[in-house]
Amino acid sequence: MSLLTSVSQRFFSTSPLRGRGQTATAPPHLTNPKRFPYGAFRFDIQLSKGVPYAVHASSDLVTWTEINRDITCDISTEFLDSSAHKYGHRFYQATCHGPCASNVLGYASTTVSPGYSMVANPFTGGSNHVEEVLAGWPEGTAVTRFDPAQFRLKESVLEGGKWTLSGERFVPGEGSILLNPTSNYITINFAGEVSAGAFSSPVPAGFSIRSCMGPLFGRIREDLHFPIVEGDVIHLFDRDRQSYSVYEFQNGKWDKDPPVIGLCESFWVGKSTADNWHQQIYIHCADEAQP
Repeated sequence: MSLLTSVSQRFFSTSPLRGRGQTATAPPHLTNPKRFPYGAFRFDIQLSKGVPYAVHASSDLVTWTEINRDITCDISTEFLDSSAHKYGHRFYQATCHGPCASNVLGYASTTVSPGYSMVANPFTGGSNHVEEVLAGWPEGTAVTRFDPAQFRLKESVLEGGKWTLSGERFVPGEGSILLNPTSNYITINFAGEVSAGAFSSPVPAGFSIRSCMGPLFGRIREDLHFPIVEGDVIHLFDRDRQSYSVYEFQNGKWDKDPPVIGLCESFWVGKSTADNWHQQIYIHCADEAQP
């Protein structure tokens, strides 16, 4: 089941709540997300000094668990989730005097095998530059993006400690072909903000590489509502077998089981006609219990 079909249809609230003897407090704002190689996840909580707050975590944007309570010592408070190594992906929001954080942060990890993989970044903001996401990767690592307008591949290779194309980014909604030049499995950590709301991404006629516009996964048409019409073809790359699985949509159905898109996974699509991919990401507000 996809996150999209399971989430509540209620956005997180940012309206301040006033209790007796309390003044309105602006919602906490979370910044500077970072997933460390050893598994911990940290971020900063922007909030007035001396304010009680709580941090909540979730794996599906619906059910939230309080994982910490404290009082801010300054207008910026660092929080470290040392238990993050137990989870492949996790989301965070904070509350103070009722209102949820004005934004939600999270991370998602994906392990790539030796050779090629098709990957995608499900978060906005944060560290989405190739140089940051793949910091410490070995010489020969390559990231390839497809430009549908020019119908050509653009490859950036790590050579001599520098990328041949500087400024390349992992952009939500797009996708990349990643070459792991080693014989080892390596984990990539994406981190950033979960954007809530309605999104639309153009899908041109012909071939392009696409991915979800948020941390969603599931059956491409039935759960993720990708605009599939007669004659469309989806290519999913099997990173373990190093080969593509091809799914054709003919006579109103798939020629095999529906393609399933994983978290942090991108895919090739061959569209018979141009269309727009509409997605909605809802975030349930954490329990409004007072810290």
